[in-house]
Amino acid sequence: MKGLNILAAILIGATLIACISCSSENESPSTTPTPTSINTSTPPYYPPLPTVTVNESNSGEQVNLVINAALIVTLASNPGSTGFSWNLSAISDTGVIQYVSDEYVAPEQTDPPIVGQPGQEVWYFSAKGQGTATISMRYIQPWMPDAEPADTFDITVTVE
Repeated sequence: MKGLNILAAILIGATLIACISCSSENESPSTTPTPTSINTSTPPYYPPLPTVTVNESNSGEQVNLVINAALIVTLASNPGSTGFSWNLSAISDTGVIQYVSDEYVAPEQTDPPIVGQPGQEVWYFSAKGQGTATISMRYIQPWMPDAEPADTFDITVTVE
């Protein structure tokens, strides 16, 4: 029996030694540097482009832009009640200034609602090349394109 106890003790000891040596082999030495992760989830930072915003009060004026700058034209509009909306009638030189997009922004809701309250049309343009160009817009009812416009908006853009 004594021999069996000695054999069991030897087997237990050998197992412990094997377990200890295996676990220490899998551990990383503390002196090994870990690689630096690179954050690819966010785009690189680009400074914002210069933006010039104009409205009805600037009609007939001249604005100066740099190449790639944005021009935002905000004009009161009431297509729901009157049927009138702004129409881009001409850009004299699309090599200087180009149309990008436009959107209608509805008025804020009030309590009680104000019937016939106008919203705004916001037009976005981009300065593309050096020179001078004129943007012309007309406030019309689209189903009557030949009728005299209720209002006009013209702005001269110089891109340097």
